[in-house]
Amino acid sequence: MNMQQVRAIAKERGVKVGKMKKFELIREIQSQEGNLACYATDVDGSCDQLACTWRDDCASTAKKAAN
Repeated sequence: MNMQQVRAIAKERGVKVGKMKKFELIREIQSQEGNLACYATDVDGSCDQLACTWRDDCASTAKKAAN
């Protein structure tokens, strides 16, 4: 998911984007949804959040960050 799409979702949920980076913005959205603010923190591939909107993007971002 690109940053423009993330910003649109944030706007729908009333999150002020400001100068947040993508991972910060997604974590803020997760938090406001009442979910764990864990985007891109699962570097070992053991995420149990199967219904998460960000799951696919999260896994690839976490892998990149780990390398």
